[in-house]
Amino acid sequence: MKTKLLTLACASLIFVACSDDKNAQVKQLPPQPVSIMTMQSANLPLEFTYPARLSTELDVIIKPKVSGEIKAKYFKSGQAVKKGDKLFLIEPDKYQASVNMAYGEALVSRASFDDAEKNFKRDQILIEKNAISQKEFDASLAKFNSTKANLESARAKLANARLDLKYTVVSAPFDGVLGDALMDVGDYVNASSTELVRITNINPIFADFYISDVDKINMNKNIQSGNWQLENIQVQANVGGELFNGKLYFIDSVIDTHSGGVKAKAIFDNNNSSLMPGSFANVHVEGFVQKDGFEIPQVALLQDDSATYVYTLVDGKVVKTVVNVIYQTSDKAIIDKGLKNGDKVILNNFKKIRPGASVSVMENK
Repeated sequence: MKTKLLTLACASLIFVACSDDKNAQVKQLPPQPVSIMTMQSANLPLEFTYPARLSTELDVIIKPKVSGEIKAKYFKSGQAVKKGDKLFLIEPDKYQASVNMAYGEALVSRASFDDAEKNFKRDQILIEKNAISQKEFDASLAKFNSTKANLESARAKLANARLDLKYTVVSAPFDGVLGDALMDVGDYVNASSTELVRITNINPIFADFYISDVDKINMNKNIQSGNWQLENIQVQANVGGELFNGKLYFIDSVIDTHSGGVKAKAIFDNNNSSLMPGSFANVHVEGFVQKDGFEIPQVALLQDDSATYVYTLVDGKVVKTVVNVIYQTSDKAIIDKGLKNGDKVILNNFKKIRPGASVSVMENK
C-alpha cells in the first residue's frame, strides 16, 4: 500500500513539473511579427460609385397634326436629322383648297362688315339730329356688331386653315436620330393618333442613378458641418469598360419610395454617338474631400459587437483603439475620429495577437 502511494505522489510531482515547464515556454514565446502604418492626416478625395442606366430627355413618337394620305417621305430609317428637317408630306392640295375657301369667306365677311360699319357711322350722325328713329339706329348697331363677329370668325377659320396647311409638312421637332418609319407613302394617317416615326436626341445623354439614402444623409451632414469640402464635382461613367467624363446634372430632394434612394442624373457629351440610351453603366462621382482624415487599408478595420476598432502599437504592445469610419470602399477606409498623427496601426497577423500582447515590427508602411 505504501508503495502505491509513493508511486502516485511521484507521478503527480512529475505532471506538475511538466506543466510548469510548458507554462514557462508559453510565457517565453517571442513577440509576433506585424506590419504597421504610421498615421498622417490629409485631405482625402472621396469617390462614390452607383449603377446607372443611360437615357435621353428628348425621345418621342411623332404623330401628325392633320389627317390625310402621306404623299411624300423625306428620310431614311436611322438617319440623323436637324430640327425643322422635313419628314413627311400629307395631302397639301386638300388643305390648300381649305385655305382658299376660308380666304374667300373672309373677303365676303370683310365686305359685309365694311358696309355695315359705313352705315353705322352715318346713322350715328343722323340719330344725333333726330333724322332717324331709335329703332333704325338699333338695327344699324346690331348689323354692325353681327358683321364684325362674322369677320372675326372668318379670320379665325382662315388662320386655322393656314395652320392645318402648315401641318401637312411633318418636321423634326429637334435634332436627333430617326428610328424605323412606321408609315409610308400612300398610307392614310389620323391626326394625333397615327404613329409616324420615333426620334431620339442622343447628344447630350444622361445617366440616371440613385444615391443611397445613407450616402445622401452623410453628404448633407458632412458638407454642412465642414467636415467634407466640395471641389469641382465630376462624374465618370464606365460603359463596357470604356470611361466617359461628365458632370452632375441633378440631385432630387426627396427619397424615392420604390428604390429607397435619391434620384440623380449626370450629363455627358455624346458628339460621336458612342453612348446609347438604355445602356447600363457604373457612375463614379468625385469631388468630395474629407478634411484631415486618416486612410487605412480595409483589412486593418476590425469589428466586434460593441465597436469598430483597429489595433495600434504603443510601447511595443497591442492596444485596441475604437475609431469612427466616415467612408469606406472594398479596399480602404477613411477615419475621422479615434486616430491622431503618429499613431501606428497594425495591418496583419490579427489571429495571433490580442490587446496587451508584445509584437515586433517587420514592416513600417
